[in-house]
Amino acid sequence: MKLPDVDKVAAKVHESWMQSKRNLGVLSRKSEKGEELMVPYEKLTNESQELDRASVRAVYSAIESLSKEGE
Repeated sequence: MKLPDVDKVAAKVHESWMQSKRNLGVLSRKSEKGEELMVPYEKLTNESQELDRASVRAVYSAIESLSKEGE
């Protein structure tokens, strides 16, 4: 199964996360190190981007595992 590029999906995940925060009235969110996270994915540090990538990889792993179970 060919899944989309991890970084492209991670950027979409980040966008969705920001929108859900905005819907709750949150306009600023800082990381534990003080980095502003309510910015476009491309402006995040690599460390913060990696959090989104890790989420995508976890979902991809679950999809692949479930796909193999169904074979």
